[in-house]
Amino acid sequence: MRRRPRPLVKRRKKMVSTFSFEEDEDSDSVEEDEDLGAADSLHAPPDVRARTSTAVANVTVGDADALECGVCFLALRPPIFQCEVGHVVCSACRDKLEATGNGNCHVCRAATRGGYRRCYAMERLVDCIRVPCPYAAHGCDATPPYHGQESHRQVCPHAPCHCPGDSCGFIGSETALMDHFAGAHKWPCTTKVRAGEAFSIRLRDGFNFFLLADHDRCGDGEQAAVTCCSVPCRLFLLNVMKERLSRAISVICIHPHTSSAAAANNGDQQLPLTQCELVFSCYGDRSSCRSHYQSSVFRVVCTDLSSGLPNPENCFQFFVPNTVFGVGDDKNSIQIKARIIN
Repeated sequence: MRRRPRPLVKRRKKMVSTFSFEEDEDSDSVEEDEDLGAADSLHAPPDVRARTSTAVANVTVGDADALECGVCFLALRPPIFQCEVGHVVCSACRDKLEATGNGNCHVCRAATRGGYRRCYAMERLVDCIRVPCPYAAHGCDATPPYHGQESHRQVCPHAPCHCPGDSCGFIGSETALMDHFAGAHKWPCTTKVRAGEAFSIRLRDGFNFFLLADHDRCGDGEQAAVTCCSVPCRLFLLNVMKERLSRAISVICIHPHTSSAAAANNGDQQLPLTQCELVFSCYGDRSSCRSHYQSSVFRVVCTDLSSGLPNPENCFQFFVPNTVFGVGDDKNSIQIKARIIN
């Protein structure tokens, strides 16, 4: 009785364009099957060898499935393995297939005597195929490998965030957002802030922003203003809301990689855990309160604002009672001290 072949899963072909091929000079992958091709290239005319070593841009791949594993359908990345016929699988799926003890190819069902073999030619190919960063429009000029585009996207410093303004669809990097906040919305913005240092800031009711730069990588004075534009910065929103008996201040870190930030809060070291310290104090005879001091250290919520502002109930709120304000105080602003703790 003949065994019926396993039906293959048909998927819609994906067409991917704007590939570029680049020579990988650091690749040390060598395979005996490539020796013949290498020898032929040595006998080729010099102009032909020169042309083959240059990058080729604007290449369209009619079927991107050819660059994916035939089992898990994820992008192929080294090490890559093949059966004797030439069907390729990724390393993880190769291990799973060999663990079953079947010994047959997942596609053609041919016996894989000695197991799957490394496919160095395919490894070199997938490493040479480069794609533009999905955030190229926001200033990123990186061209990661096709199989590494998702990893790059998760850490790309040019990934955009959203403006929290009502009916405003602006998106951009942290620095671009800062310019947008100050220019388009006229929201209060502070730039010369460094991590770990306390600073005094007067908050208006509504949105207030400050851009935090790394303490060790920024200079002093005018040099700090220049340097902060070239090192990774973090954008923070301080939202001041009027309540019936107080003002509620919440602090939000505007960051494009919210999934990485969430992992950091769960113990992963991808991003440092961000905490904030807020201090409010007043002394004198301006009100019925002769002396008042309050301080809190809390964890900062991180978001790219793609879903709007987070629910205030999910954020720590720093409440300042209305009774501490005197007769001559500005009723629309509040002076506090803040410090970002990594």
